[in-house]
Amino acid sequence: MHFKINNTKKWINFTFFLIFGICLNLAFKTFANTCLGRLFYLDTIGTMIVALMAGYFPGLFVALITNVITFFTDPPSVYYVLINLFIAFITTHFYDLYREKKATFTSLMVYYLILISFASSALGTLLTYIQDKGYPHGDGLIDQMVIYLMDNANFGFYLAHFVVNLFIHLFDKSICIIISLIFISLVPAKSKVMLRNIGWVQTPLSDWQVKHNKTDIRRFSVKTKLSISLTVACLSITITISIMSRMLFAKYMEKEFKEESIGISRLVSSAIEPDRVNDYIQNGRDAFGYSKTEGMLYNIRLVSNNIKNIFIYKVNDDGYTVIFDLDSEELKAAEYGTHLDFDKSVLPYVDQLKNGETIEPFITDDENIGYYLTSFCPVYDENGVCVCYAGVDISMNDYESYEKNFLLQLLSLCAGFMITTISAGLWVSKYHLIYPVNTMVKTANMFDYSDEASREENVEKLRSLDIHTGDELENLYHTFLKTIEENRLNYSQMLQRSKDLDEVQTKLIMVLADLVENRDASTGDHIKKTAIYTGITMNQMKKMGYYTDQLTDTFISNVIKSAPLHDIGKIKISDTILNKPGKLTDEEFEIMKKHTTYGAEVIEHCISSLPNSEFLCEAKNIAAYHHEKWNGKGYPYGLEGEEIPLSARIMAVADVFDALVSKRVYKEAFSFEKAMSIIEEDSGTHFDPKVAEAFLAASAEVHAAEEYFEKR
Repeated sequence: MHFKINNTKKWINFTFFLIFGICLNLAFKTFANTCLGRLFYLDTIGTMIVALMAGYFPGLFVALITNVITFFTDPPSVYYVLINLFIAFITTHFYDLYREKKATFTSLMVYYLILISFASSALGTLLTYIQDKGYPHGDGLIDQMVIYLMDNANFGFYLAHFVVNLFIHLFDKSICIIISLIFISLVPAKSKVMLRNIGWVQTPLSDWQVKHNKTDIRRFSVKTKLSISLTVACLSITITISIMSRMLFAKYMEKEFKEESIGISRLVSSAIEPDRVNDYIQNGRDAFGYSKTEGMLYNIRLVSNNIKNIFIYKVNDDGYTVIFDLDSEELKAAEYGTHLDFDKSVLPYVDQLKNGETIEPFITDDENIGYYLTSFCPVYDENGVCVCYAGVDISMNDYESYEKNFLLQLLSLCAGFMITTISAGLWVSKYHLIYPVNTMVKTANMFDYSDEASREENVEKLRSLDIHTGDELENLYHTFLKTIEENRLNYSQMLQRSKDLDEVQTKLIMVLADLVENRDASTGDHIKKTAIYTGITMNQMKKMGYYTDQLTDTFISNVIKSAPLHDIGKIKISDTILNKPGKLTDEEFEIMKKHTTYGAEVIEHCISSLPNSEFLCEAKNIAAYHHEKWNGKGYPYGLEGEEIPLSARIMAVADVFDALVSKRVYKEAFSFEKAMSIIEEDSGTHFDPKVAEAFLAASAEVHAAEEYFEKR
């Protein structure tokens, strides 16, 4: 069933259908989040509907765009772009298996649900492992189920996570596929056909035709070359983008951390009064304002979770003197007035610190507190002298986690775009190149040139493809169609001319043979009768299975056509000998026997002028050897058995039979029965036994032909 629809309208409807699929995904996802407490996802219903109705690429497109949109409101959803693409592809694949009746609907549904549920759960567990989430971090129902399995079934976290997610995905995907199938059952048949055939730019092929659309190739198919090219290109782009993005992200994050550390260190510097620094060093908490300033510093540390330490040091020639140092979980604070040596990480900046200069934040990797960024901000008194430095340590332990999550999200999106791009390329090439070309080739290979009706049908087959790619391929198709139409006309004209030429050739042969026959007053219709007898004999031999490798249709035609020339050599024999009423003398008979070699010479001359005339080769054989005998006692060369060409062995029987039943100036005609008995007697001596047997077996046809000429 194929419905035609306006091309523009078709694509507008298709676009709205894709948008509908995306909106359906988003709507059900929102419903699941708000009403089902994020226990189910329901974000693949639109993807399944589009994949079932329009194929794998539209399904992949809807899945990708859905994830791109949800990324802006729910960034973690980007991790599942690959599984959603997988669902789109597998949905199409299983539906195609069902349509091809390779399995029952129930079994396919079971396999399908188990496969996508297992894959979704495995990916979710893998992402949890990559993100180092070694224990439930929330208090939702899923986390509670994971904890229950860990506590009561002795499951490890990741195994419990996988089992819970597998259970949830089985229900989730079951709901999605049920809703999808219900929706599809309500769609009109015309819309289903339009969506299923959306990619075709020719008359759509049936499922069977698509399956057998492949053609023989020398090395690699266009599909393989495109797959490799697109994959290499997309991988190159993905790798390049990932590397560059990672570098940019690293620079951006380092810049952000530096700006954060500088800002906090400045905030810390503003909390201290420069003229009280010496009093703070000497008296500590007993100094006026010390405790208040320390409290302010603790409050500043609450500004960011990344702040690991806040300190205020006075820089000396041989190290620091502690003014303020806050306690932290990782490190106990140094008491005020304590002397500290310069850290290794600070050594490159000691001279700048001694001079009271501002230095760039620097990264330190400390075995006690980990990976952190340190920033020093000078504190100047009213005379512009640096009295101390306000410092802050910003933890960068989360930096790796940020970077890992960023790369995962980037790679998920890039992989999604890569897969969809490759699918788009293959989808377009399949419908705009591979199918049209293969269909043209297949159609051309099935052309039948046997008759005019078949040749006209060839053109109609090609025209019915209706290839409308709108590019060079369509130009090629129309040119090919035009060429086939012209070839049909030219071929028909050529066949007619060949037929006319063949008729002229046959008539010329008969005219030439008549010239000889008219010189021999006793031969009558000899050339016509022998031609018919040879045809009857060969057809009978073919029925009996004799010499089937030689008795082709072409061979039979050539023998019948050339049979009238078997006595062409008599044109060189004098009328005195040719029409002598009595028996020839030995000398005269020797001259008469030369008509065989004369005939071969005449035809050889014709062959030199017409080298491609197959029938002339048989005419030469017949003319030269039709008086040879099976036992080797014939003339002119005394050939024996199968040394004698088959055409000449056949003519020998026909020639002798006609001579026996015909009246000659030197004898009366023998009866049909007598002539046939002589043929039978000479089988194996004069004649090839198989040829003679076939001739005798066709006696009814031979007798009918003989009587026909007798009545003329």
